[in-house]
Amino acid sequence: GTLLARDDRVLTLSSSSSDAHVHVWDAGSGALAWGFSQAAGGGARTATFVRDSDDVIAVLGDELVRVAPGSNTPAWSLALNGTAAYKRIVVHGKSVFAIGNVASTRQAKQQLHVVEVDTASGAVKTQYSTAEGVSLGGGSLVVLESREYGAYLVWRESDNIVWHIHRLGMTSPMWEIYHAKMVEVALMPPDMLTSTIAELDTDPGLNDATPRFTLTYTRDGTQKTVVVEMYRTGDKLEMRKIASFTDSAAVAAGAQRTVAAVRTSADGVAWRVRGGAKHSGDAVYESSTYGGVTHAALVFVGSAPRIVVQTRGGLLAALAGDSREPVWTRDESLAHAADMALLALPPPASSAEHAAKETDPSVQPSAAIRFVLRWVATAQALVESVTSGFGIGSGGHGGEHAAAPTEGDHFGFRRLAVFGSTTGVVAAVGSQDGAHAWAHYLKTRVERVFITRGSQALSSAAPIVVAVGRTRNATVVTALDALTGKAVSRDTLPFAYTRVFELPASDPVSGQRLLGFAVAEPTPRLA
Repeated sequence: GTLLARDDRVLTLSSSSSDAHVHVWDAGSGALAWGFSQAAGGGARTATFVRDSDDVIAVLGDELVRVAPGSNTPAWSLALNGTAAYKRIVVHGKSVFAIGNVASTRQAKQQLHVVEVDTASGAVKTQYSTAEGVSLGGGSLVVLESREYGAYLVWRESDNIVWHIHRLGMTSPMWEIYHAKMVEVALMPPDMLTSTIAELDTDPGLNDATPRFTLTYTRDGTQKTVVVEMYRTGDKLEMRKIASFTDSAAVAAGAQRTVAAVRTSADGVAWRVRGGAKHSGDAVYESSTYGGVTHAALVFVGSAPRIVVQTRGGLLAALAGDSREPVWTRDESLAHAADMALLALPPPASSAEHAAKETDPSVQPSAAIRFVLRWVATAQALVESVTSGFGIGSGGHGGEHAAAPTEGDHFGFRRLAVFGSTTGVVAAVGSQDGAHAWAHYLKTRVERVFITRGSQALSSAAPIVVAVGRTRNATVVTALDALTGKAVSRDTLPFAYTRVFELPASDPVSGQRLLGFAVAEPTPRLA
């Protein structure tokens, strides 16, 4: 995810199955200041604010675009090299640098590829490759920028503690070697060789003279994060430690050399600010609903700090020291939605009636009768499917056979729309007003959602949401109670599917529709 702060604005990116979205939020109220979206097969990769402007420059799919607030079309767009994974943008002076990884032609290593573009027009100025063997996504490289001495790529060699710095726009290999030799720094002791580094200053105007980044490592089973500051001594760029935190999920930078750390605990989020006046606080937070904190931003509303956090599930929440409840929250998980199913619920029964029906043996058929009813319902469903041309429920785009809307349901909605998102959240919202009914965080990305009911003869069974996702070599199937969002079961299957679909048949015991999985794409053959 991307979470950047600029004054009282916070920038986030999100991607659905086919679109990329840029959102800019008001940090004080949580209101959406403006947004932009366009079709982008590769999703939203990265973005940044334009200095001295409210515009945003982003990599959406394989395009670099500049977007102004309130505009439905980019001010300019540039098609990037489709073979490079562009994950960083730096705006410096009159240039914007898009930085990605491409495969080296000389050996099986990646190179950093840099495209320099005119900020105003979008015209390409230069492009070149540098630094073999450095990956943008591996936690070994950061991009630093300051008005005083330019924009730099900073990385550490994987097998020692030598740091290298490359100034963006300097394409001469000899200059790069000379400059790297000039600033070799044995910054940390050898036990930090396994550390990862990450950007900290999202707005270089905050700290022009001393840009900062973080270095995270584990020592004696404890995760530690060190805030490193870069400064100039004569003609050298050097580094020093200015703060450290323990077991922090995310670290953010603010104005006047302030830094903040956020830690996810079992019952909430704790945060603290260092530099200048010290602040700290905690907030109640249900990590089982939206996952742990991954990113944080530090802004000041008046003189009071406010921490904006982003979670694995796509939730935005603003935290302040005077309240344990978040100041505001925004659910962005639906912007990552990969699939949707509609559920029409029956008229609500009172909780007392429902409990009596579940516990009174006089209203429960015998085991033998229930078994026969299941088979009868299965046969009926199969006949209906065959006679309708195998008109199976679409799962992700309907969920069941043309169920008539009801006058109300347990939440006061006619229907629930159940979304599965690539952030791992399954959420149910009212189809009329969009109010949330429930959300559940599954940790793995969700690509399909199906809604299934038991046999009509056993209609007391609650409808079930089946969420399907996959990892590199496994398929994860999770069943949730459609009324509450509580997990019913979770199964990991030893294959990664290529397609999933509902079958025109039901399980004879549970009465629920069966799912089929294709584990390989069919190979065309000549007869």
